[in-house]
Amino acid sequence: MKIMQVIPYFCFGGAETMCENLTYALAALGHQVVVVSLYGQHTPISRRMEAAGVNIRYLDKKLGLDVSMVGKLKRIMLAEKPDVVHTHLDAIKYAVAAVKLAGVPRCVHTVHNVADKEAEGRAQKIINGFYFSHGWSTPVALSPEVQKSIAAFYGLPPAKIPVIYNGIDLSRCREKQSYDLQNPAALTHIGRFNEQKNHDGLLRAFSLIHKKHPHTRLNLLGDGELLEPTRALAKTLGISDSVVFLGSQSNVYPYLQNSDLFLLPSLYEGMPMTLIEAMGTGLPIVASKVGGVPDMLEDGESAILTDCAPESVAQAACELLEDEALRARLGRAAKAQSETFSAAHMAENYVRVYRAEGA
Repeated sequence: MKIMQVIPYFCFGGAETMCENLTYALAALGHQVVVVSLYGQHTPISRRMEAAGVNIRYLDKKLGLDVSMVGKLKRIMLAEKPDVVHTHLDAIKYAVAAVKLAGVPRCVHTVHNVADKEAEGRAQKIINGFYFSHGWSTPVALSPEVQKSIAAFYGLPPAKIPVIYNGIDLSRCREKQSYDLQNPAALTHIGRFNEQKNHDGLLRAFSLIHKKHPHTRLNLLGDGELLEPTRALAKTLGISDSVVFLGSQSNVYPYLQNSDLFLLPSLYEGMPMTLIEAMGTGLPIVASKVGGVPDMLEDGESAILTDCAPESVAQAACELLEDEALRARLGRAAKAQSETFSAAHMAENYVRVYRAEGA
């Protein structure tokens, strides 16, 4: 089978990482994969994929609405003749129209977040809803909670929305060997600096943690529009000497292996890839009980799940910092649970959807 994946571009993010992992896993199953990046930027992720032999086509999209994308995508589809087109994020607005014009048999779209947060405005909701309700594209949910959000937001029957969990190459994970705390203890967060990831709440939580456990540091991996405001907040809270801004990293596993706790107090989520990476490392995790997170981890069994309030996050983190046996139990349980989220399993499930009638 020949699959074409279409994505805006390969910044460091969960959807982009999932697309990369899926591409490799599909190829390992013997399928041919072509990837289209709407924008022309070459990034560490796209360069890594090309070094691995992935064929990526760049369309040099202009900022804002660029209707020329439909024609460009149509021409690529006519040339490549894919059996299925798989869209990510807002690439759907151009790619599905091109699919119809090029006569591609099937189209699938992964909804990477809760539905009302992924669709950008009323117009995108109407466009996506039309595509889904008329069978032009099959929406795939990352978790049962995301499935519910798609059904409610677009008025679709849940039975028409397959659920496929994200997956990673678990062999890349570097499993923790000890749950003794470092000095200082390393608390780590990975995510784009935007409203969703709640860095404001994270820093306020760390301020409370640091008062009780001064031998701690917070490692922040990522980039984004709220990076500088987050730096400023760290100074305002008096914790800037204990907060380390590490930027975007193409390989997060060494940072995870050298961490003591993983914190993810997001305001909303689909199914965060960084959480799977932390699970695969065997890290003790504190995460907010939002979106697909409770479908991935069980509170008190494989993580501590809480609300987004800084006080709640701080209390959970302090509980872990003060109890090595709890850290070890939750970390090992998270590692065991990560086996559910392999890239190979994800690819096998997508192939079933690609081959389904009407997909």
